[in-house]
Amino acid sequence: MRIYLSLTILVFFLTSCTKKNEETPKIPEKPRLEVKKEIPKPDTGLYSKYYLSGTKSLSDLSDQIGKSGMFIVFKINRRDLKHLKEGETIIIPNRGDSEMTYSPYPQHVTKLDSVKKVLFVSRRVQAFAAYDSGKLVRWGPTSTGKKATPTPAKLFYTNWKSLDTHSTVDEAWELKWYFNLDNLEGISLHEYDLPGYPASHSCIRLLSEDAEWIYYWADQWKLSGDRKTVAENGTPVVIFGDYAYGKTASWKKLAADPRATDIPEEELDSAIVKYLPQKKVQLSGQ
Repeated sequence: MRIYLSLTILVFFLTSCTKKNEETPKIPEKPRLEVKKEIPKPDTGLYSKYYLSGTKSLSDLSDQIGKSGMFIVFKINRRDLKHLKEGETIIIPNRGDSEMTYSPYPQHVTKLDSVKKVLFVSRRVQAFAAYDSGKLVRWGPTSTGKKATPTPAKLFYTNWKSLDTHSTVDEAWELKWYFNLDNLEGISLHEYDLPGYPASHSCIRLLSEDAEWIYYWADQWKLSGDRKTVAENGTPVVIFGDYAYGKTASWKKLAADPRATDIPEEELDSAIVKYLPQKKVQLSGQ
């Protein structure tokens, strides 16, 4: 009886093992992937908003758009690198166009065709423009005088220049790429902080790259033999427009309105007629 039970158990065990070995393991089928068609992105214009969540987000932006793209970011936000702060939203370019595409100034001004060189500074949109024979050759952001010490709206000329000097208001303020506009008042063009709003003591602050460019592009005055009178003016500089202190800056609206900072040719024409008599332009611009 015991032998019979043992044989029965053995047969059952062998039969079970054989069945298990004969079964082909099932390989799960790969899920069928659905191919989605790319939906074309709508044309969103020149600008977008970008939130600076921290240092990494700024670094990621720089990696994405490169050095030239970041230079445009500085220009359209009227700031330098150290004034791009965590926790705020800035405006960035949507496309990889040249910086001239984002200029608030017209690319050509007919009234300036006969003028070799002239600089404009708009207090309204906080930006300068350099024209050569009517053609826009450079533009950039500025920080003009704050409300208590505004930069005067008038015609100046580039007088004398210095690679590096110090402010007469505070000796601790180092001013690089300095170009004097008013020898008595000390009003000048130079490199200094750009916080995104008018903050100077009546001078015109510029990005370092722009200040250096103007330093070598604009002409100095020419003095008489006794060095007491001006024999020939330097490059004319027209300061015009009115900044809306206490209101939202126009460049912060660019994502919604890409023309928010535009300076129509008519506005420039008006400044030319008011501040730049033709005979003066011809004398100083040749």
